[in-house]
Amino acid sequence: MPREYPEYPILSVAAVAIKDNKMLLVKRGAPPGEGLWSIPGGAVELGERLHDALKRELREETNLECEIIDLVNIAEVIIRDEEGKVRFHYVILDYLVKITGGELRPGSDVL
Repeated sequence: MPREYPEYPILSVAAVAIKDNKMLLVKRGAPPGEGLWSIPGGAVELGERLHDALKRELREETNLECEIIDLVNIAEVIIRDEEGKVRFHYVILDYLVKITGGELRPGSDVL
């Protein structure tokens, strides 16, 4: 299913990583939100468990490994075009995580 003008909302996950009163953010490299700062995450793949998707997305975007602590928020992003059609629709599960390894570096889909 395409991400732009999808038939259904796209389920996504994101990692909230806080250390020393600082939050890990990435600059988005693709729409929606291209060029904007956000917490790292992305779409859940078919057949993928939520926690596995979260760990994969964090690793792909930041090269970091994590331990998942708890679900902290559920967000919806709905963006319509000029005609009112839904261009993007994401349901995002935000999880608090503890970074357990890896060396921070941006992946190919973040700036």
